[in-house]
Amino acid sequence: MPGTTGQQVLPVQTELQDWLAAEIAPLLGMAPEEIDHSAAFGEYGLDSISGLTLAAAIEDHLGVEVDPTAVWDHPSIAELSAHLIEARAATS
Repeated sequence: MPGTTGQQVLPVQTELQDWLAAEIAPLLGMAPEEIDHSAAFGEYGLDSISGLTLAAAIEDHLGVEVDPTAVWDHPSIAELSAHLIEARAATS
């Protein structure tokens, strides 16, 4: 699986990473399996409008408020999924 080298990924994090890849893929004109979970969004050309679209999709999917800058503060699927899980745990 892309982006899992050298670190243990929890099942819930794997599911979130797969979901994020599926959300990002159409924004980039790619298939989800083509996206490396550890690669920076900027490497794929994810722009600010796509970042806002992704943040809104995350809010809808997880039911939590997501600061749009989170996409840039945690600029890969692996980093963003870890952040979202930590943030969600902190609010539970």
